[in-house]
Amino acid sequence: MRNVLVGLSMLAGLASQSLMSLALISLALISLALISPALADVQIGILMPKTGFGAGFGAEEQGSIDLFMSKYADLGPAGKLKLTIYDTRGEPAQAISLTRKLIDTDNVLAILGPYFSGESEAAFPVANRAATPIVTPSSAKPGIAAANRPWTFRNASTTDKTDAALVVHWLKRQSSPVRKVVIFYDGKDAVSSSDGKAVMPAVLKANNIEVLDSISFQTGDVDFSAQVTRAKALGADGIVMTALFTEAGHLTRELRRQGMQQPILAGVELSLDHKFIETAGDAAAEGVLTGADFNRDSPRPSVVAFIKEYQERVGQLPGNSSALMYDALFLMRHCIMTTGVAGSSAADKAKIRDCWAGLKDVDAPIAGPSSIDENGDARHAPNFLIVKSGKFVVDR
Repeated sequence: MRNVLVGLSMLAGLASQSLMSLALISLALISLALISPALADVQIGILMPKTGFGAGFGAEEQGSIDLFMSKYADLGPAGKLKLTIYDTRGEPAQAISLTRKLIDTDNVLAILGPYFSGESEAAFPVANRAATPIVTPSSAKPGIAAANRPWTFRNASTTDKTDAALVVHWLKRQSSPVRKVVIFYDGKDAVSSSDGKAVMPAVLKANNIEVLDSISFQTGDVDFSAQVTRAKALGADGIVMTALFTEAGHLTRELRRQGMQQPILAGVELSLDHKFIETAGDAAAEGVLTGADFNRDSPRPSVVAFIKEYQERVGQLPGNSSALMYDALFLMRHCIMTTGVAGSSAADKAKIRDCWAGLKDVDAPIAGPSSIDENGDARHAPNFLIVKSGKFVVDR
């Protein structure tokens, strides 16, 4: 009997020790939970034109967003990348209100967008005053980021940097000298207007090209007969147009319909969009030269893979807008993961700002080595594209 009592006493002691050990382990786990932050998803806002006249560009961007998130949503220690996407309809007023909403209500870490230069001109001051990083993947009007330092950036080349090289290339490839041109420009679209009224005339003048006339139209126009009739009487050697793909397509079709066969140079606003060729028609679009950040003929393996995966997912080839958004997402993710942000505090936002400002030769999937200059603008070497047999191909 005494041995039984001793055995029970020993078992009771062991049980007591086990319970104490479990209690200590539980306390340790609770303490770790209190002092170690839980993984927090990182929220990014995106502003894009899902409806309205820019919906085609927004659709291209959405294809890249879906593809990117299927591959890179995992941020490792930072949790998951989450996106809050709003439709600006391509309108500056919407861009302003939605920028405020993303910052004040959604509490995002940073914003990608808006798409158009007019929207960016409106939204950038809002984000800059709110000390929130904002990066437009696409707007190209010079000076927008420079006027709103230090929180604003862009992942696209500005037209002043692209046009200088583009005009020289266009002039060199002509079999007959181009000495006199007519400029057609969209007076409503911010970058097309700036390019047609200021940037292109200065570049043409620097190359001793006379501008006979500058003829404007408006976003949404489809009848260009009067403008082309006016230009036809001037005897130009070449035609320069700064317009979005739809208007540029209608204009090109009318130029050829009225017998104007002069070489056409289209600004970067064309955005390498195949709808330009569809609207103009293969024959009318043949030989039109433009510039873009994106080169679909690049042998770079990551570009080849992107085009293949995008086409399989979306059912069409990616355009310039697709490529710029994909790289912008990649560079934003790079900044999140390399700076160790875990939320959207003021300190986290400052880390993202400083990362974008300091980007130098970061290897983006499409553009390759990517850098940001002192004005917040991307440094990209332009690609020259020409329409041949119904397709944009590199013109070397």
